[in-house]
Amino acid sequence: MGKFLNTVIIGAVSGAAAAYLLSTDKGKQIKQKVSETFTAYKENPEEYHHYAAQKANEYKSAAVNTVKEYKEKIETGELTKDDVVSVVKEKASQVGDFANQTLSEVKDRLSQTAEKSEETAEAVKAEVDDIVIDYQEEAADDKEA
Repeated sequence: MGKFLNTVIIGAVSGAAAAYLLSTDKGKQIKQKVSETFTAYKENPEEYHHYAAQKANEYKSAAVNTVKEYKEKIETGELTKDDVVSVVKEKASQVGDFANQTLSEVKDRLSQTAEKSEETAEAVKAEVDDIVIDYQEEAADDKEA
């Protein structure tokens, strides 16, 4: 049930973020920019393919260089395998903590939103009830007259 709840929360947050982004001026600007970029892509897809391949090669080179640097540091004794494992564990823990904190904040916001929705629903229901009562009283007055 936990995975389902997380999936629902992530979906709700994603939908709310998309709705907010697309309904604001900033969102409209982003949508326009994406539309323009897609139109430009349709006109000259080879340029974009070349750019994507170039960026992929840059990232690959950066990753290879980083691995080589760490390998050299391990071979020279500047870094030990335990140091690397320790750093990886620490970063993984930080990522986990960040994810848990973010999930907690999302749950809190959803809870607050649900509470506000309930309050709004109750207020609307009370207003509708008042309107119905007023209408019934007017209808009864009309019948008597």
